[in-house]
Amino acid sequence: MKKFTLLTSLLLASIIAMAQPAKKVAIVIPIEIKAMDEIIESFEKDLQAQYAGPITFKVANAQGDMNLEHAAIASLRDQNYDLIAPVGTDATAMTLSLIKTTPILSLASDLSDAQRKKLNPCNVAVVHDEISNEEQLAFIHQAFPEIKNIVLIHSAADKIFPEVEEAKSVAKKLGITITSMMAATLPELQTIANNLPENTQAIYILKDMQIVSGTPQLAKIAQARKIPLISSDDGSVKNGAGFALGVHENQIGVNGAILAAAILNGKNACDLPISEMKKLTVFLNPKAMENFRASEETVKLTTKNMKYQIEIV
Repeated sequence: MKKFTLLTSLLLASIIAMAQPAKKVAIVIPIEIKAMDEIIESFEKDLQAQYAGPITFKVANAQGDMNLEHAAIASLRDQNYDLIAPVGTDATAMTLSLIKTTPILSLASDLSDAQRKKLNPCNVAVVHDEISNEEQLAFIHQAFPEIKNIVLIHSAADKIFPEVEEAKSVAKKLGITITSMMAATLPELQTIANNLPENTQAIYILKDMQIVSGTPQLAKIAQARKIPLISSDDGSVKNGAGFALGVHENQIGVNGAILAAAILNGKNACDLPISEMKKLTVFLNPKAMENFRASEETVKLTTKNMKYQIEIV
């Protein structure tokens, strides 16, 4: 009898869930790169597992075009979505400027709790994914103390300029000179990469979506110059960078799904604590390190000494 009652309860719960109107969730990505695919896949999969009712997803891809991104977000605002999830700091800023009432989930951004509490109304939950320049450059310096001249190639994204200046300041304390070179568009990236200063000992890129999308181009230049390409995310290491200190992109989606489920269940987005990505991993591409004539074993030893985990990609 108890077994029958349990089965009946489960069946009724299933019927009720199926009868509910589907929640509408939109994800806004600035550009399609591997990291975005990993975030979206894990976010959708985990949210469907954690939320009892039906969900429909829409992915709006801005294709690296700010005007297209603005139009996409404005369109979503008028379509009665239950949750909008922009990926990245700049996409989050644009979404917050256009949408004031729909709950927002900011994935992979550096929006602080103080910043979001200043919003009126405050309608955003946040998953952080930023790794400090201190941690990244300290790892680079310990692994390769002979590297004194690094070129940091970056885009024209608003969020990047403070990070570039911070990197220069941190590097100076370590006896490293960072020369910044901006590529506003992907075609410019090839021109920049072909005109690196003669004393360049390494190329460094941040979590800079436009530049990350050009990783294969940069990897070829680095290989030709016999210098390491050092990045800040696992996706670019898979695409040819030598190594990176960062976080698993799919974990951003997993953490985001927890917040999203709470929001869909009625929680106020602004009341949810910011989700921090604290488990750092060194992602290593042995083939790329071999091409760059850099020591794979040195990276492994430094990872062990600094108590990070390592993942071969």
